[in-house]
Amino acid sequence: MLLSKSSENAIRLVFHLMKNENKHFCRIKVIARELGLPYFQLAKIAQSLIQNGILISRTGPRGGVALNSDPEKLHLIDIVSPFEPENFLDQCILGLGVCGSHNPCPIHYYWKETKKKITEMFNEKTLQDLKHQDLLGEINKITP
Repeated sequence: MLLSKSSENAIRLVFHLMKNENKHFCRIKVIARELGLPYFQLAKIAQSLIQNGILISRTGPRGGVALNSDPEKLHLIDIVSPFEPENFLDQCILGLGVCGSHNPCPIHYYWKETKKKITEMFNEKTLQDLKHQDLLGEINKITP
């Protein structure tokens, strides 16, 4: 149960925008350069986040993208769900479609508790919670 590259980059984009405390719109081209990501890939991710109401965009000389939601109300699951299959947090870590309590994979019971904690984190932690844990700097250090 690993996140897709699009989900990882969506999280990086949103966290990068959180640092913009002036709420100014930021150009995708500038963000892509600062994060070391391909422009067109990041633009596609931003478009999905705009369509899902996470970001807003504006055209023109002062245009770009900005957060559309209060970080206290935005959960990690909101950011990654446009890029992941439905119920992705319930899938087997080995990718087996029939894994479960009645037909467990070899690591099902070892993974079960960890998966529960990860699922809780995605559904309960807001961006504001993560900001206070000083993860923004660490996430932006991640290189593609």
